[in-house]
Amino acid sequence: MKKSLLIQVFYWSSVLLVFTLIFGFSWQSSLLAFYFSALLFPILIITTYFFNSFLVPKYLLTGRYKKFALYFFYMLVVSLYCEMLVSLFSFVIIAGMDKAVVNLEGISIFTLGISLYLVVFLTAFIRLVIRFQKKEELVASLESDKAKNQQENLLVRAQRKNHLIPLDELFYIESLNDYVKIVTADSELITREKITSLNNKLPDRFIRIHRSFLVNSEKVTSFTATEISILNTTLPISRTYKKQAVQILESLQSNS
Repeated sequence: MKKSLLIQVFYWSSVLLVFTLIFGFSWQSSLLAFYFSALLFPILIITTYFFNSFLVPKYLLTGRYKKFALYFFYMLVVSLYCEMLVSLFSFVIIAGMDKAVVNLEGISIFTLGISLYLVVFLTAFIRLVIRFQKKEELVASLESDKAKNQQENLLVRAQRKNHLIPLDELFYIESLNDYVKIVTADSELITREKITSLNNKLPDRFIRIHRSFLVNSEKVTSFTATEISILNTTLPISRTYKKQAVQILESLQSNS
């Protein structure tokens, strides 16, 4: 949330700076150009957010093109009218009706309209790119989760050999600093691996209950808010993982 707010503040500050530089060619000083840009800014921000947060998602993306065109026309008329009022106000109040202070062509409704809608459409393009990237990341995440959940074996290297461990036989994994102990029904295997790395590789049914323990939720025989029983062994549930672990175990219990 804070990061998003900071990005928006940076973006609009950059737009204000660009507007000040552009209109600086029309005004006698950069300070007057800044005042003029600041007066335009509420119109710019309201129009941009109205277009991108209301018109596009509610009408354009839902295929309601006639209403989108109608409301876009209304927005165009109102925004240009407001810019014209700002331009007139600036000429009378800031410039004192002195043409030597400001080049009227530089603050014409045509120039202001182009400047305004360049920002509106640039913002729309940026939002579209971000939306596409998020969609791509979501698809990749779903495909990764699907592949993990379809996984049947875990490949690890121990004692200079590669071991293929069926996931149905894997009960839990215990962290031993730079090593992990993989526990099945009839064996234990120690390999140089991080528990976090294995957690990322394994399907969703393997849940973290403690910084040192990763368990196969389908093999848990009983549990409380502070511990679980698995393979005749009691393992602790830490505060960090308590909420998520208990929720998953309770959902499995209710579905069984």
